[in-house]
Amino acid sequence: MKWTKEQQERFEKFILGDDMDFYEEYTIHLMDEEQKNFFEENPEFMSEYSISRDMLHLLRDPIYRGLMRKIKKYETGEREKY
Repeated sequence: MKWTKEQQERFEKFILGDDMDFYEEYTIHLMDEEQKNFFEENPEFMSEYSISRDMLHLLRDPIYRGLMRKIKKYETGEREKY
């Protein structure tokens, strides 16, 4: 099977992408209980972002996600990229 360019790009984003990208693409659409179960089953998911499991509801806010991205970039020294 030959993939289209769009399929290839989506696959690369899925494999190489950041956890926040994955969250926005897939996990954000889960119900609250399903999200809670997902995070419990995948404890390393979003580990590069400092967010308490009790505050997962904040991830639904795009402004909060943007702030989390900026904090991560600041902490990893990628400040000039935002």
